[in-house]
Amino acid sequence: MAVTVGDTIWPQSVTFPHFLLKILSARILPKTQRGLSTHCTPSTPQNAKVNSLSQTRLKNSEAGASIIDLMIAVTIIGIVASVAVVNITAAREGMRLSNSTQILSAYLDKVRLAAIRCHCPTTLQISNTSNYTITAPIKSATTETITLPLEKNVIFSGLTVPLTITFDWRGRPDNDYHLTLSNTSGTKTVDLSGGGDVKINSTSNYTYAPTLQTNLPTDLSDAAADAFVTSFANNNTPVVIANPKNHKKPKK
Repeated sequence: MAVTVGDTIWPQSVTFPHFLLKILSARILPKTQRGLSTHCTPSTPQNAKVNSLSQTRLKNSEAGASIIDLMIAVTIIGIVASVAVVNITAAREGMRLSNSTQILSAYLDKVRLAAIRCHCPTTLQISNTSNYTITAPIKSATTETITLPLEKNVIFSGLTVPLTITFDWRGRPDNDYHLTLSNTSGTKTVDLSGGGDVKINSTSNYTYAPTLQTNLPTDLSDAAADAFVTSFANNNTPVVIANPKNHKKPKK
């Protein structure tokens, strides 16, 4: 004798716990996961084989990733992470170099403007390759000394330290300077001209000096200026412009 549950026929020999488990599986699991047909009884050898095969496939599908899959995933993640770390490190070093260059340029300009404002000399001294010291009235009317470090791994290169840059009361430095900063990402240059212009990575040639006329006076005192004008007037014939264009005709 067989028992019918829904559309599935069960043999009478099935025990009660087994029968209850089959009822729950018949109500909860889909027919495709049970591996049972609704038109044949599970007591036949054919249905038992189909049920065993379906359960094996279900277990295999729920087994998850194997060790080889995990190793492949970990390898890919490691390669991507290493490339990302290298790029992040290079970008960080480039930002440090740019920040140090911008800050040095800004403080050179501040020291120059402080000299003009207080009508007094100010200085920026590079005592070693990793920091510099400014002496000027930056934050108040009182002259103060501030030591500023460069960013990590950024150094001055190609300089003979200690190096002191002095600005006069007109904001002009005592010389032309090319300050080179470097780290693993490259180099940047802060250029300071004799007129006080501060530029970064400039291509201007500040060492150019125009040729002066040899007959110009070097003594600029009042007496020397008067003597030069008198001598020039006595030794040169004045040029008279006769009726130039757009010039009014002199009255008779």
